[in-house]
Amino acid sequence: MEDRKESYLVKLAVARLEKIVNHADKTPYDNLVSLGNTYRNSWAGKAISEVPGVHKARDLFKKIGIDPTKRRPSSEALLRRGLKNKGYSSINLLVDIGNWCSLEFLLPVCVYDARSIAGTIDGRMGNQGEGYIAIDNNYLDLTSRFLICDQQGAIGSPIKDSMRTRVTEDTTEAIILIYAPGYLPDAELLSHLDTFIERIIAYCGGILIEKYLLSRKIKEY
Repeated sequence: MEDRKESYLVKLAVARLEKIVNHADKTPYDNLVSLGNTYRNSWAGKAISEVPGVHKARDLFKKIGIDPTKRRPSSEALLRRGLKNKGYSSINLLVDIGNWCSLEFLLPVCVYDARSIAGTIDGRMGNQGEGYIAIDNNYLDLTSRFLICDQQGAIGSPIKDSMRTRVTEDTTEAIILIYAPGYLPDAELLSHLDTFIERIIAYCGGILIEKYLLSRKIKEY
């Protein structure tokens, strides 16, 4: 049975890597496409809620006050594109690896350019009027929504990340992050993080500087 206290937590798996090269390599994108095809071959014509693991991101969104039927977790948006054979966009190598991992884990992930981050990152609920220009160039209001922040303010969310810390082809230092509901075992989340790290090093090179888990309370219990 789910621990009541854990039901009010968001877990974050975080790692920092340096000396990476965000060069051109289609392999992670091809793996993303292949995984989308695998989901479609197995689950086409069935309710998306039947896909094992979809509930994790949905549970996360419900706990942080977001209706997952109105604001899709980024992982579910990737899954839906695969199931409907809508294809994927290749952004750059780091982002393609992130999308591949997100679709495999069925959890929202993000990749930040570490050089654009002021100090350390953390997770919390947004203050009144807090938000940022997102990677689609639209303003994302994060009032009373869970967000990732640095010392200058909000930089990310499980919906869309900010332009300020976006990854480009020139990114050489990255912070990666996986969102999970509080009940997900630490060992499972760390395994996902290790896979994410291994894929970045395999395709982008680089060295791991640090990795850790954070648990953040989102309401009183």
